[in-house]
Amino acid sequence: MIAIPKTLEDALRDRFVVPFVGAGVSMAALDRNGKRMFPSWGDLLLGAAARLREDGKRPEANVVEGLLEKRAPDYFEAARHAREGMGPGWYRYLRQVLDPPGNRIDTGSLSLARAVWQLPSRLVITTNYDQILRYALDDPNDLVQISVDATAELSAMLRDEIDRPTVWHLHGFIQQPQRLILTPDGYRELYPSQEDEVRYRGALQALRHLLAARTFLFVGFSLDDAMFGNQIAWVQEAFGGAAGPHYMLVRARELRDTQRRLRDLSCIEFLTFEEFGDPLVALVHALGSAGNREPSMPPPLMAGAPRPTARLEVAAAPSTAPAGPLAFLADEVMIPPVTRVVHRGLLPEAALAPPATAAAATPRGFETTAGDGGMDMALVRQSYRLVHQYQRRVFDRLSELSDALAGIGLAFERWDPSLFSRHPKSTSEFFRRKYWAWDFLPGYRLQLVWQSSASTSRSVVLEVVSDTGFTRDGAEEPDPARFGGARAAGSELQISLMRSSVRNLPWNQIWSSLSGQEDTIYDGNDHELDAGGRPCTYRYLRVDLGAALDKEAFSERVIAPVSAWLAR
Repeated sequence: MIAIPKTLEDALRDRFVVPFVGAGVSMAALDRNGKRMFPSWGDLLLGAAARLREDGKRPEANVVEGLLEKRAPDYFEAARHAREGMGPGWYRYLRQVLDPPGNRIDTGSLSLARAVWQLPSRLVITTNYDQILRYALDDPNDLVQISVDATAELSAMLRDEIDRPTVWHLHGFIQQPQRLILTPDGYRELYPSQEDEVRYRGALQALRHLLAARTFLFVGFSLDDAMFGNQIAWVQEAFGGAAGPHYMLVRARELRDTQRRLRDLSCIEFLTFEEFGDPLVALVHALGSAGNREPSMPPPLMAGAPRPTARLEVAAAPSTAPAGPLAFLADEVMIPPVTRVVHRGLLPEAALAPPATAAAATPRGFETTAGDGGMDMALVRQSYRLVHQYQRRVFDRLSELSDALAGIGLAFERWDPSLFSRHPKSTSEFFRRKYWAWDFLPGYRLQLVWQSSASTSRSVVLEVVSDTGFTRDGAEEPDPARFGGARAAGSELQISLMRSSVRNLPWNQIWSSLSGQEDTIYDGNDHELDAGGRPCTYRYLRVDLGAALDKEAFSERVIAPVSAWLAR
């Protein structure tokens, strides 16, 4: 049985995974004589050098061959010299090599490309120029192809308006040979340095958006494209390590070398297979099967996303974009509108009372101080012991809640630290400033998700907020010295309850839509929602954590009202 990481399985089931197809998928295709249908980079350019030599352009051919014979072949420069040497013949050559007649393909060799389409995503991204993904469809005419500069189509893609199989050819496709990104000038226009003009601005921002908001699954892709790898590194740095994880399928014997080569991209994780061919196809099929089971609850909100504070009425205008390098993520255009019909109160007011301020006094000298000076280590030791006692009690109460929810048919789906990242990988230098010390305090703010798969779909998203005084300045690591006072802050449970008579609702979309609104969601009342014609009921429950840590109080203030509401 193939082991699939739970995080990846959840992302597949939530339709958050975008397959990214590389040359390995095309090179698996054979013609009827058992030969490869499509060349590797090296073979493509060696063929161009041979064509130059046949045309009497021996010096140009020598330059191309010399660039390919280097210890680290310079494919981009070789492509530039081949294009300049061949002139108009360059595009005819590319069409001849990369766009052979489809009837030459041995359809039995398309199993890997077909398996890609079994993954739960209508969108596939590729840097390939060929049509292998079209050939792999039962109805090739149903395919939508998006080129790198198709801004209207990219906008529709980001709005999740994809209702047919769609391939985004990030570097162009062979039916438009003059627009292929194959040489250094084209690469600079898509992946510019600071001094370069951004020609494909829409494509670059769309790529960064997807890298930050979705999970990429790299199939047949080695990530040895330094310029593309730089975009992953940019997103990883911009989000403080919170983007991803993304996954790459790697042949087992190449794992160590791949890990070493990509050691700076900590958001990439690896799934191994024994060999190309059937083992790789079996792994992709297993991922597709895992993703096409009953969908799970939505993933937690992105670190730093605003808490839901809006009315359920939908405003027509998009939200205001934040300034700075993350502005391209501000327009959450992928979520269907959610509208309010009516609300009514059900839970007792005592259960919904706003949290009281923290009762316990802070020990003298216990408030955090800025700077790199010395510390009272006795207080540090005391802090660790207090945190352990606190977390142990919280965990015990959560166990009791999970047992109660299991008794009415809800299964635990996932947890995540909702403000920070999970712990860095074991091979990461976690002590570097690009990681936050907060990443090692997951109990500081947790988000947990339960969901039922019964005929009445029910969902619970619970957030343990240990400190409402938390504040953040931009993208830098939060500084506790700038937080509000510990006495003035509070600790609370924030619980979102959702139920519907409709199965398989897109809870991730509904939850994201609620997160983008402004004021009455937290009023403690029921809200009847219309999520694209599918009714569901939502309620928000807020409980003072300090008053609920006792076993009896927790049962009364949390378990009893939550269970009663979900059972209605």
